[in-house]
Amino acid sequence: MNLIRSVSFGFLAISCVSLTACNYRSPQYGAPNMTALTPRLQTAFEKTKTVCFGRFMVDVPESAIVAWGHASMVLGIDFYQGGANAVMVEAMEFSKELKATEALYHDNISMFITEEDSIQPPGRIITGLESFDALNGLQIKGYYRWGEDGLVVSARPLRDDLAETVAEIKSITQRLRSREEHEIPMEPGNCLEYSFLRDKAVADAEPPIEHVRIGFRLKEFPDTHLSIYIAPPNPYNAESDTLEWQLEKLEKEHTAESSNHPLLKTKYFRRGPRQIHEWSNGWEALSRSPDQPGVHGIHDFVMDVKGVLKDVYKPYADIKMQTGVADNAAGAVKPSLTDDEAVAVWDRITSSIRVRPTTAPGTTAAGSPTPREPLGAVAATGKRCPQDGWWEPTETGLPQGGRREKFKAGQTLPPLVMAGPQSWWQKIRGERPAFSAATVWKLVAYDDKAAATNAAATKSPEREN
Repeated sequence: MNLIRSVSFGFLAISCVSLTACNYRSPQYGAPNMTALTPRLQTAFEKTKTVCFGRFMVDVPESAIVAWGHASMVLGIDFYQGGANAVMVEAMEFSKELKATEALYHDNISMFITEEDSIQPPGRIITGLESFDALNGLQIKGYYRWGEDGLVVSARPLRDDLAETVAEIKSITQRLRSREEHEIPMEPGNCLEYSFLRDKAVADAEPPIEHVRIGFRLKEFPDTHLSIYIAPPNPYNAESDTLEWQLEKLEKEHTAESSNHPLLKTKYFRRGPRQIHEWSNGWEALSRSPDQPGVHGIHDFVMDVKGVLKDVYKPYADIKMQTGVADNAAGAVKPSLTDDEAVAVWDRITSSIRVRPTTAPGTTAAGSPTPREPLGAVAATGKRCPQDGWWEPTETGLPQGGRREKFKAGQTLPPLVMAGPQSWWQKIRGERPAFSAATVWKLVAYDDKAAATNAAATKSPEREN
């Protein structure tokens, strides 16, 4: 699809370690001593701006260009500035494509499953099979008009997770709001491109899976690009996954290949452990590769942070900076920064990465209660209820015991109990069979006196858990 695209930070699509292999051994380094800024760097950093990304902030020159990549907050989120019409056209094309494609190995059934319209925000959720040769995997996409902008929320769940995934899509659209580039929100949540996704009022049992990509291009030094990628830590992180191990492996391979291998002439400025505030288990390698025929030597800086499991404020982090970048190719031009300047830029920016301060969960900056979940908020069976109030299943059939139910925040939302069809014998005996099924619950009224009065006045019976 032309519309759904990834954002390039301008880096050459080559692993950093392939550019930094060297048999040079330098001392281990901890927190760096700041390299003094040269006069032209002092000019570039005279005015800075704070950019929030995910749950974090970083300071960059005011003139720096910010380039966002694809974000995933449990589900994929892509925001398209000025792309409302294009997103809705893409929705129609996606629906048409699913309806026109058949599952060849499953009685040629249509890959299209369902399509559900949304009123606020206006849009639609389209569900289809993930591929023509499988029935269990799904692809679900929510397409929304966000004023003049467009929003796409995407997922590829299994069939058993359909209801929960649709509920998560609806939850994201209810918690997402627009955000100006320079706004630093005080409420807990994630800064995304042009938007902010606030946390759920009641957190799930497991921490959310959050992936954020952001890049910076220095206007005064356009060949210099820096990127930051944060993600959940890998619980199965092996030694062979570390940057240190990969560099040593490449050095051995290059040495075995030739003692005159050009990358063995790579110059290292630092190579070893590095801590950035509370990110204490990082490891960095700052190098400059040698000039080669047709390719300029470049500064190639990289840092990996292992992170801490189940701590969203100490994620895995992959930070890179390269110089000599032009037309998406590293080494295409001669670096505009000297060695000392490159190290100074790296240290100045990376050392400013920090957790974005927020008000304590459950209060606003003024100390008043956290705003309620909006009416119409949704949550699936098995999830924690995010708001005290009266909830109603989204299915059209009446559940046994009435439509509305009252749940407390933090309570696990139950399955929907439905009355089943009666057999001839059950009719004679006056029995009414029932079955339960996962559902998506919708908040229809708050738990206050007015809500209780309204609930008592409804025609269908209610029950309180």
